[in-house]
Amino acid sequence: MLNYLIRRLLLLPITLFCILLVNFVIINLAPGDPTTRTEISPDAGATRQQDRSIAFGSDDRYLQFREHFGLTLPILFNNWPFTSFEQVQQTIKTLIEKKPSLENPEALSVKDYDSVRVTFGDQARFIMPLLLKIIQDPAEPMEDRRMAVRFFVRGATRPAFVGPELTKEQRAYNRKISKDTILLSKQLLLPDDTPEMTDKKIATLSTWYQENKQENHYEPAFKEKMWIFFFETRFCRYMGRVFTLDFGTLRNDSNKTVLSEVTKRFKYSLTLAIIPLIITFVLCQLLAFAMALYQGRWPDHTLNFFLLILYAIPIFVAAPFLIEEAIKMHNFPFTDIPIPISGFTSPDDIYNNQTSLQRLADTLSHLILPMTAIMYGSLAAQTRLSRTAVLEVLRQDYIRTAWAKGVPLSGILFKHVARNAGITVVTSIAGSLGVVLGGSLIVETLFEINGFGKFFYDAVINRDYNVIMFSALAGSFLTLMGYLIADITYTLLDPRVTLD
Repeated sequence: MLNYLIRRLLLLPITLFCILLVNFVIINLAPGDPTTRTEISPDAGATRQQDRSIAFGSDDRYLQFREHFGLTLPILFNNWPFTSFEQVQQTIKTLIEKKPSLENPEALSVKDYDSVRVTFGDQARFIMPLLLKIIQDPAEPMEDRRMAVRFFVRGATRPAFVGPELTKEQRAYNRKISKDTILLSKQLLLPDDTPEMTDKKIATLSTWYQENKQENHYEPAFKEKMWIFFFETRFCRYMGRVFTLDFGTLRNDSNKTVLSEVTKRFKYSLTLAIIPLIITFVLCQLLAFAMALYQGRWPDHTLNFFLLILYAIPIFVAAPFLIEEAIKMHNFPFTDIPIPISGFTSPDDIYNNQTSLQRLADTLSHLILPMTAIMYGSLAAQTRLSRTAVLEVLRQDYIRTAWAKGVPLSGILFKHVARNAGITVVTSIAGSLGVVLGGSLIVETLFEINGFGKFFYDAVINRDYNVIMFSALAGSFLTLMGYLIADITYTLLDPRVTLD
């Protein structure tokens, strides 16, 4: 068994890595971008201030966000340092003329043009020498040189460190890049610049480049280019943070980390996942015993029919129905205790003044409706599955032998049948451990519970990559651990099962 556990634990990080890789590629290849503020149609539509953002792949407000989280890098392989001078010239011509090439005179759509602009802006810091070559060449058209300066400034713009706690070195670095950004933004070539002003700005850019090229690795050797090819990518940038347990910050607030926000919601989704899981396991076993013992008779048919109806009712119908009925009833049956229809507990001004026992009762009263909405579907499915497993065990020879020896019904059911039939249910429930971090979006939304389900749904809507990836990582980890726990449980329930 020890060898099996060691093998599984060694395979765990490899499996998680593969799951993360697949999810990361799918998320990053999905249409759109977390910094896109308006949808651009193929024919026209949204317009932006070209002079301000043409080299910046997004609005200035979100450029730092994209840089910090590696969204300006290729996904898996970075071949931008190998870009040729001719390719740079052609891209600049495309952006100026809004045509793919001389051979293809058809104008680019707004969406295609925006895609070229964004990609070339992200690529700029890897082609700084080529851009400078165009800027310094008097033979190049002035419009091309002005465009090259814009992308040169874009490539020279470095991301600042963000977060609630910065070191002195990080603050000093932020001050330096802020100073550089102000300096470089003043060197943009304008149509009304005189030749003397143009030469002065180009000289300033050339001087800045010479002073910073070594520090920023603008002219990498071949070995450095190969390193960039494999490791200067979105995926490597993200995995580098994951290895240090840094899951990033929220898209809309860099002072809030993903881990801290998840921790705040942990008790809500954990409660709504674990407690219904345990109750479902116990109830489905008891109902399965009753259905199996009365197979083919009215208790079996009645329960089967009732469970089939429960299984067929979608949760978005059942949850509003429970809320509506609770509003009509006002109080729990035979009591004067009101039925809560929202929240995890009472408001803070009431909850904070309660005793521990009152708080427990208050929380349980708030959880009755949400847990009912979560449990009924899984209870119906698991009970029917458990019924089949119990019937199969009851037909085994050792059960007949136990009956023949006069073993009491309770002994047969709980000592023999329950342990063996429980293996099937454990297998089914094991994969559900991953939903602890998924929560139930519909239940949490309708009952106004601030759990993981709504949190991750909002992250998908807002294209918050950090939260989405953490959801995939945590859910996959819990699912894999669930299957490992299930394997160990098999050996406890059935001594015939070994992990050797």
